Amino acid sequence: MSSTCFKTIYRNAVAEIVIEKSRFISSIVKVNTEEDVFEFFALIRKKYFDATHNCTAFILKSGTMRSSDDGEPSGTAGRPMLEYLKKNEVYNVAVVVTRFFGGIKLGTGGLVRAYSAAVNDVLKKAGTVEYTLHKSYILALEYTNWKRVENHLNSNLICFEKPEFLQDIQVKVYVKNENTFFQEINDLCNGLVLIERSEDKFIEILLSKPSE
Repeated sequence: MSSTCFKTIYRNAVAEIVIEKSRFISSIVKVNTEEDVFEFFALIRKKYFDATHNCTAFILKSGTMRSSDDGEPSGTAGRPMLEYLKKNEVYNVAVVVTRFFGGIKLGTGGLVRAYSAAVNDVLKKAGTVEYTLHKSYILALEYTNWKRVENHLNSNLICFEKPEFLQDIQVKVYVKNENTFFQEINDLCNGLVLIERSEDKFIEILLSKPSE
């Protein structure tokens, strides 16, 4: 994973599957810190206090990751859940798969497949996005140049915030290729534009839409 780009889920989600009469309820959320993770785990354990197992996994973009089988045979639940998150290269996520035992034992291989399938289903419901670090600049330009600049930003899918209409127009933009951008904006404004550096920001780009 690059320090300027990472993938995560689009939204929090819950999914449920039934395998050999056992219910598997998978819950996934975005997190930023280990504190967020453990608060989420505690919430799910409280919600499903009567479940047979609440197996967990999380992975942060810092590289911190852990999992728990919560009473299932070692390596059959938490580890495959974590491996599925790693395989899909999603970060800053925490997932709990809650199992209500249906009376039929699945065996080691069956458990691995069941918990992997539960994470697969909830990831599809959550969707995925990519966060890419963009450099930020504030443009100050004359009113007569704004429409051309606005059209250029929209047609090139350049992210920008709502402009401020003052003595001139000021708008904050987020760009990846700054050298090309500077040249294009100067050309559009005939050089009559001030460009000031601002703080960087991770911009969200949708990769896969959440399923219903």
